[in-house]
Amino acid sequence: MAEADFAGKTVVITGAGGGLGADMARRFGEAGAAVVIAEIDAESGARTAERLRTRDIDASFHPLDVRQPSQCNEVVDAIVSDRGHIDVWVNNAGIAHKRAAETLPIVQWDESIAVMLSGAFYCCQAAGRVMLKRGHGVIVNVASVNGYWAIEGRVAYSSAKAGLIMLTQSLGIEWAARGVRVVGIAPSVVMTELVQKGLAEGTASVEAYEHRTPMRRLGEKEEISEAVLYLASDEASYVVAETLRVDGGWGAYSYF
Repeated sequence: MAEADFAGKTVVITGAGGGLGADMARRFGEAGAAVVIAEIDAESGARTAERLRTRDIDASFHPLDVRQPSQCNEVVDAIVSDRGHIDVWVNNAGIAHKRAAETLPIVQWDESIAVMLSGAFYCCQAAGRVMLKRGHGVIVNVASVNGYWAIEGRVAYSSAKAGLIMLTQSLGIEWAARGVRVVGIAPSVVMTELVQKGLAEGTASVEAYEHRTPMRRLGEKEEISEAVLYLASDEASYVVAETLRVDGGWGAYSYF
């Protein structure tokens, strides 16, 4: 694709204090966007924004707990007041509780749904209102291949991500004719802090992930960021209500 140009655009990314979100922020910033880090962890959010600014990227930080609808509305209002508009909103905030379904603490189920499904909807609703009023905008929901294919021990994560894929379809068809594109991305395994935590806990192994993936390697953060950049760009103007799998062939591979 041609070099994406986001100059003059405001891009908000939730959960961007580290991992995939932080790399997405870097890539959008390199493409000229003013990037807003919306993150519940104030320390990591502020640190990421400062690191981006040292690279001459227009980056700022807003504390946000996506589980709180009022906070989502307040952050959107603050950004619009400061920047004038929101062009792209990326719902990236996520957690990963791994436990056998019969022993999964209810609080972990509730938290998974609250962050990755309800929280994404609250953000879509808050950002969507201002985008619809303007008649322009893109929302990118970061789902997962686990939203299509379940893995044992990940009932809460897989269920939340499956719901996020349907949320992308539902909002995508509802808002498409009004100028707001809602799309999604479903990565497979990328070496982020969440994956490293699972490896350290012994709930997964690099070898198993590589064997499961036809490309025989894990994804790179940069590969996911480039796909998100494409989905948010004008080059994807006719892509709507769709979740793009960026998975090294994971979904097409039916033998393990």
